[in-house]
Amino acid sequence: MITGINHSPEYKTLNSFSSNPRAKNGYLSYRYHKTRKNETKEAARALIGAITGTAIPLIYFAKKQKTNILKVKYDLPQLIGVSAGSIVGGVAGGMIKADRFDKKQKVNEGIFQFSNAALPPVIVTGLTKITEKIPKLNNIKGKIGAITLGLGGGMYTAAKLANFICDPKDKVPDRKLSFKDSLANIDDALGILALSDIPALKKLPISEILPFIYILCGYRAGESN
Repeated sequence: MITGINHSPEYKTLNSFSSNPRAKNGYLSYRYHKTRKNETKEAARALIGAITGTAIPLIYFAKKQKTNILKVKYDLPQLIGVSAGSIVGGVAGGMIKADRFDKKQKVNEGIFQFSNAALPPVIVTGLTKITEKIPKLNNIKGKIGAITLGLGGGMYTAAKLANFICDPKDKVPDRKLSFKDSLANIDDALGILALSDIPALKKLPISEILPFIYILCGYRAGESN
């Protein structure tokens, strides 16, 4: 049990969010799935877990590519591996001394974060390969269209999939993908840009930025409650 936290009955039951007087639908922050403020030690454990979880696959891929962790070339295996590591690490760290309710919330947020990190790149990769086989689409405009469609459609599909996995009986409000959410999840686009072979995009320091983005995703999952 997390010390210093007095969970009221509505925190203990996933079906009772609407009775929480502190926030709409029982959430203090619906965007980050929080019913209360985090303790400093709790947030620190989530951050340490996210950093560790990100570092392990990064070190592996860097060693395999014979480069440093900030120069790793990202394809689908790297995107999925590093994002999975960061989220598993963040959730594992955040779960230390957490009660059953908080653990459930962290796992759910981890599923949501991983879905948003992994599914859009998979869809973009598929669409890009299709454009390469169609002469009229095998150009810069076609690839940009594939990226745009894959990002938007992938984020929407990821949100639907995560909601179904976490709450198949639809007992709590769905995590909906609003315009605000899309802007907040713009970090997902960086992973997709890493897959692009568009010359102008290759000049962006994506490999240097992505590790920190994934640490943030893992931390979000680990500190959710």
